[in-house]
Amino acid sequence: MAYIEVKHEYKRYQMGETEIIANHDVSFEAEQGQLTVILGPSGAGKSTVLNILGGMDSPSSGEVVIDGVDIAQFNDRQMTTYRREDVGFVFQFYNLIPNLTTKENVELASSIVADALDATEVLNQVGLQDRLDNFPSQLSGGEQQRVAIARALAKNPKLLLCDEPTGALDYQTGKQVLKLLETASRQENKTVLIITHNAALAKWQTASSTLTMPRFVRSRTTLTQRPSKTLSGRGVDDETINEEYVARNVPVKRAADRNYFDHYAGGSDFCRR
Repeated sequence: MAYIEVKHEYKRYQMGETEIIANHDVSFEAEQGQLTVILGPSGAGKSTVLNILGGMDSPSSGEVVIDGVDIAQFNDRQMTTYRREDVGFVFQFYNLIPNLTTKENVELASSIVADALDATEVLNQVGLQDRLDNFPSQLSGGEQQRVAIARALAKNPKLLLCDEPTGALDYQTGKQVLKLLETASRQENKTVLIITHNAALAKWQTASSTLTMPRFVRSRTTLTQRPSKTLSGRGVDDETINEEYVARNVPVKRAADRNYFDHYAGGSDFCRR
């Protein structure tokens, strides 16, 4: 059995009379210790898949089996435990806490799990041994991304999820980041998923497999009456809805939209622990 099995997963959002379909019948598998690239254009639903795999969102239907367990059936407390203990996230825009040092950012994540790795050792592995006491504003973009990777690795997770990890980086720095993720997959037996719109990453030399997601953002209006909302003075059509409207109005749960603890450390359940 594969470590990750996504079977006929759908994600729908309801906006008044309009239903937005973010994921349409998504199915794929990934083996443990495998590096998988999920490739697709903006709006294809890649981040939605990643958020569902990471326990930050839930599917409308379908199965999301991780290590033999369907996390789509988890209650809130089970999902919090799963996020805390099994998943490491690497965000596109780092999501470092600005008033904490490099080491403190990593220690914050490692403090919530029992078998965490030593923060200093992990930072040494990503080449930041001389930046332990620097704040995020004192680091380059590539260094901040390496801190984000170290923070995820310090939790010693089984699953490492990366949302456009090279999207804000130059080519050479992006290669360094990919090599770190490759090392996590190959040497530490982590299951690594990278989502990207960059087709060049699909050709990365150690990528075990690539899932290509076509653009699929659809909507349908359940009533024949036109919705009353307008965008920039234009009425929203009964059968179609434009990207700008979706981006502004669909309540997609993204990690960057909420407090770090709410998504990454388990929120109020963490505080009660």
